[in-house]
Amino acid sequence: MVKLCELCGEEAHLHCDADSAFLCRSCDVKFHASNFLFSRHVRRIICPTCNSHTGDFVSGSLSPWPAKLTTCSSCGTFSSPASSCCSELSSSSTRKTASRATVNRSPRGREKRAKAVADGIFVNWCDELGLNGDSRNAVVSLATLALAVWKSRAATTKVILAAAFWFGVKNQNAREKTMTWPSTLKKVGDITGVAAGTIRAVESKLARAVTLQLRRCRVDSEEGWAENDNV
Repeated sequence: MVKLCELCGEEAHLHCDADSAFLCRSCDVKFHASNFLFSRHVRRIICPTCNSHTGDFVSGSLSPWPAKLTTCSSCGTFSSPASSCCSELSSSSTRKTASRATVNRSPRGREKRAKAVADGIFVNWCDELGLNGDSRNAVVSLATLALAVWKSRAATTKVILAAAFWFGVKNQNAREKTMTWPSTLKKVGDITGVAAGTIRAVESKLARAVTLQLRRCRVDSEEGWAENDNV
């Protein structure tokens, strides 16, 4: 059975155990280049013939794709008329990536790419949860806010994303009161692939971090107005 990329829906080329996610090459580059910790994840290559794991691994922010397509031991060496084209495409892609490296190397550039990938994940999860329109926009905005203030490295990427998503869903639901809390949390757990208890525990930390950040922003704003009044 063909594995599909969990971000774009195209055929997957790798599997990341740390995130429990199948990814195509393009999304793998975008996601694992967005953060130093993410780039250290080891990804397993999927056999293009039978869609099982080949036994080969890749790691690193630039997704060091092998020059030659490999298969699992059961399928043997994969060879097709497209092999040379794939090789040329890989070389061309590598050159283009290298030429853009200086542009995308800045922290702001990495943050933008990471945010774009995370937003895409949140939108997909909203669709699976049946949220759309203003509700979906609000959930994605709240989840992105929670993700932005998270500083701890004590949880995996997938857990953090799931907790941030639950933060958005819970707070949006508190406004609209359209879903019941326990059943919704269970659905979020099923959609994200993360245990409900884990989501709840990490989300509580995220919520505290968001509260503290908003409090600091409020204090800074009040101090700014006070300084203006004294001018």
